[in-house]
Amino acid sequence: MFNFSVPKVAALVAEFLGTALLVTVALVMSETTGVSYFIATSLALALGVITLLFWQVSGAHVNPAITFGMWTARKMGTLRAASYIVAQLLGALGAWQLYEYLTDKTLPAKTVAFSTPVLVAEIIGTAVLAMGFAAAVTRKLEAGQAAAVYGLAIFSATLVAAIASAAYINPAVALGLRSWSSVYVLGPLVGGLIGVNLYVWLFGPDALKKFGKKK
Repeated sequence: MFNFSVPKVAALVAEFLGTALLVTVALVMSETTGVSYFIATSLALALGVITLLFWQVSGAHVNPAITFGMWTARKMGTLRAASYIVAQLLGALGAWQLYEYLTDKTLPAKTVAFSTPVLVAEIIGTAVLAMGFAAAVTRKLEAGQAAAVYGLAIFSATLVAAIASAAYINPAVALGLRSWSSVYVLGPLVGGLIGVNLYVWLFGPDALKKFGKKK
């Protein structure tokens, strides 16, 4: 059961703040430049900082797709996963409202029609990101190492997904940028599921031990 002790509240606050920071960076970059390389670099640096700050507190998921993937891999309980996702979405909403307040302008809602190429791009991009996160978790990396892996993972994932989509690879980012459409929810969730489970199943410590015994 998810009892709200101080460490668990701290984890939810970390997910809220971390997601808010990531979405704010995404907002600023999307409104000032459309160059994928610059956006990917900025997100990588931001996620690296977030991971350094909150890796030991919450695991620095800051992405409902990552949390969903960890839940499907049975790496966290249902209530904890749901609480993380709520905190992440609230962080995205907070970033959106703060951006509008500071810039004194209303972000236009972006309507995106369902597209198979966009869906596939979001799935692949999020899977790359999720594999990077799963690698950091299963190998029990220290915060600095995890920050490098997770940051480089989002850099690579953003560039890959940008081939055919807006490269949100995060439902919270899509919400914060007012692009809350099915393709930017379904794609990342499927990608998170595939990425985490694939890495744990094929490359996790338990899997490597099994493969080692077969030799």
